Amino acid sequence: MAKKVMGEDGKMYKVKKPFYKRIWFWVLAVIIVLVIGGSLGGESNDKKASDNGGKKVESTAKSSKQKETASFYNVGDTVKVGDATYTLNSVELTDERNQFEEKEPAQVVKITYTVKNDGTEDIPVGADVEVYGSDDKKAETYANENTMGSVASGKQMDVIAHFALNQPGEIEIHFAPLISFEKAAKFKATV
Repeated sequence: MAKKVMGEDGKMYKVKKPFYKRIWFWVLAVIIVLVIGGSLGGESNDKKASDNGGKKVESTAKSSKQKETASFYNVGDTVKVGDATYTLNSVELTDERNQFEEKEPAQVVKITYTVKNDGTEDIPVGADVEVYGSDDKKAETYANENTMGSVASGKQMDVIAHFALNQPGEIEIHFAPLISFEKAAKFKATV
């Protein structure tokens, strides 16, 4: 609200706050700083042409299937995304169902992976993976034996996650730390 002040001529005048003391100015300043910071950081010249997130750490044996899906990582590959290193250990369909789950999915896929924390802060695990079915729909987490927790700095953890699928086929698995602005590492697997 503007203050009212009596002028030398006896009239009342409104005195407005300077623009730098207004909330809209600071909101705009924060947005500009975030946009500039986002455009300057995070981009590296050693990016793959596939635009897949992460950086491959170690290689598995070359196969003809790996050559055709060069833009995606495969089971057994280790990829670094931000301060986390992910190794996709296995992807398989399971007959195990939760008797208390209301939904009865056509298939349930069990994903096992290892997370290594290369950062200085604990990182949460269990919510760092997303799965997209062969129908390109995002799969929902299925309430089976799912690992939730965190990994301390310099430590690693084996994680299990289950997802409900509409149909079998080639699925995409995206890994990225829960609190990260890094692009997710994308894996492909057939179930």
